[in-house]
Amino acid sequence: MLVQIALASSRSDKHPEIKGKHQSLKKRRGGKKATIAIARRLLVAIYHMLLKGEAYNPSLYIKEDTPLAGRSITAEEALKIVAKMGYIISDAPTPA
Repeated sequence: MLVQIALASSRSDKHPEIKGKHQSLKKRRGGKKATIAIARRLLVAIYHMLLKGEAYNPSLYIKEDTPLAGRSITAEEALKIVAKMGYIISDAPTPA
């Protein structure tokens, strides 16, 4: 039953957060695995709705890719992060 609901909701324009997630999963994993993943996501949402006694809130499931405003790091912090990733940092200037 959850798979049928997942298929219907992934094709509907009523819930764009579910449709978008299904499409992105379908590109990477295939249609059947994407449908099962959406069914699981719906089951988790239903569980939390019953647990908390709240209505479905689609804004909780929309991922925002925008960076936080005012978030910045210093050059030294950036170099530490890059060094942690395994890059070798040299002080030699690059030719222009």
